[in-house]
Amino acid sequence: MPKLLPRVLDLLLLSFAAALFGACLTSMLTTGAYGWAIPDAPYLYEPRDFYAEAVMAGLVGVIALALAERPARLRQSGLWRAVATFVAALIALCLAPPSPQVFGNTWAPGEATRELFLAQLHMVLPIALAATVLRWGLQRVLR
Repeated sequence: MPKLLPRVLDLLLLSFAAALFGACLTSMLTTGAYGWAIPDAPYLYEPRDFYAEAVMAGLVGVIALALAERPARLRQSGLWRAVATFVAALIALCLAPPSPQVFGNTWAPGEATRELFLAQLHMVLPIALAATVLRWGLQRVLR
């Protein structure tokens, strides 16, 4: 039971980071400015799909984080936990962008990853760093 609360908080944190990136990405691609825009393509992709994908991306990030922190010797290292959190956040953010079909139907294989994730590193890295710092702060508060 003592591990359940931190994992739930990790899921919430990574899911929020995924939703933040997806909404900022949608805003940048549709309006050209930073903001919070939920993609909406009727009959294809609705707001509930966006939030469901953000939770799934957060869940994959939590699983990666739990696997990285499994060895007890590595769990004791603060640097290792910070790196593992950063990588888990990057995994969640990689899975976070909305369905590429929201932005058009002419995506080549791999183009969605390049354009919706790698080309957006100016948004991805600060969000992943903020998630890492927030998790570190939450862990300090819970101790």
